[in-house]
Amino acid sequence: MKWQFGPYLVEGVIARGGMGEILRAYDTRHDRVVALKLLSEELAANQEFRERFKREAHAAGRLREPHVIPIHAYGEIDGRLYLDMRLVEGSDVGSLLAANGPMRPHDAVAVLEQVAQALDAAHEEGLVHRDVKPSNILVSKSGFAYLVDFGIAASLRASHSLTSTGHAVGTLAYMAPERFDDGPQDHRVDVYSLACVLYQCLTGAKPFAGETAASLINAHLNHPPPAPTAARPDVPREFDDIIARGMAKDPADRFASAGELARAARQAVTAVAVLPPQFAAPPRRAPHWGYVLAGVGVVALVGGVAVAATTLRGGEPGQAIPAEPTSAPVETSEAAPTQSTTRSAAVPRPAPATTTSREQPEPSQDPGAPPTKPARTKWCKTITFDGAKRGTGCFEAVGDHLFAHDTKADGMWIKTVAETDYGRVEECKDGNSEGGPVDCNLDLREKGRIHFKVELWDAKTKISETRWSKFVPIAQ
Repeated sequence: MKWQFGPYLVEGVIARGGMGEILRAYDTRHDRVVALKLLSEELAANQEFRERFKREAHAAGRLREPHVIPIHAYGEIDGRLYLDMRLVEGSDVGSLLAANGPMRPHDAVAVLEQVAQALDAAHEEGLVHRDVKPSNILVSKSGFAYLVDFGIAASLRASHSLTSTGHAVGTLAYMAPERFDDGPQDHRVDVYSLACVLYQCLTGAKPFAGETAASLINAHLNHPPPAPTAARPDVPREFDDIIARGMAKDPADRFASAGELARAARQAVTAVAVLPPQFAAPPRRAPHWGYVLAGVGVVALVGGVAVAATTLRGGEPGQAIPAEPTSAPVETSEAAPTQSTTRSAAVPRPAPATTTSREQPEPSQDPGAPPTKPARTKWCKTITFDGAKRGTGCFEAVGDHLFAHDTKADGMWIKTVAETDYGRVEECKDGNSEGGPVDCNLDLREKGRIHFKVELWDAKTKISETRWSKFVPIAQ
């Protein structure tokens, strides 16, 4: 049944939680469908919370990081505090884990990196989220992740309603130890919570299994961080150290930022990165996690997360990029001209049994024969925006070339970012939409691997990006 709330025509309930409810509503002033979050009357009755909520919502509304759900408006109508947010079709990570089980490490890191970007941007503005948890991470159908509830969680004091049913008790599983006393707190409480989320993504379980508030608080204060490999032996052992550091009791012992945590996690999966099948040892097949990043349908959304979709235009960041096939053919159009591939060199053999590739290996050959020449020496990715091709980026192993090509003169520009498996990062930019692609000649090691992604920028703001490509050999 539809009903009116100020200028909003409420069409239905999306989710309910301890802090209030998420509604699908039509904004009659701006002719758009939005996610409308109405906070509980209990919170609205707290004057201190009301004032702080307005300050924090204003600060969060200024964030232009693509992985933060944009806040269109906030305020109070008929004594109820509300947030008007973009509606994005998708599901929260908590629901996806409940429906599909733990993620593959690469998928977990893909979500982690996107949330870390949102947190780092907020922390640079002096805004701490304080409620990072799976149900506050929304994943669109294309795999683009958003962090929600800025402007609400940051307004709650650490001591608020710790023994009540509702918000605080429901999120004790992710609270940093310093949240339970009157000592200083900073952005590292979010780093702790993000490490808890990473553990749950890898194992499907919360870090501590306490059933009561007292047992959970005691675990955060006194129990050592759990090791993911104890719950799931196939997870790379590097994640044990990452979780231990991310969930360190002393904030000084944690990663200095969410981005640093994400980079460590990326390095952990890089050590077992996928190689093209002609270079890979026969893989061990891991159980498939039916995750939205792999193109599986979306599960129903549960409490605390805004959903649905609007189209992004006019410089507003956050456009989700459709998933691209990981084995796309080589780009041969004028967007990325090919070069001679007559050069050859011995290809280093990877250490056996270190790959987690899900691809079929090439047929075996005589061990004494020279390594097979790679079938491909150039890989490209295309980035789209508003449903249209927007630019391309390529890596060419012959001579180690990185290409970037901005194909549309609309004020935005293209960057191709490449990272080696030994930690070196290179960039190639095309910012003028004139002529052919920019060719950036790299000077890389003779042995190693590289992966790359393509980013779309508007001035100094990153609008969107593709996923990282698979790792491929360099300097062939």
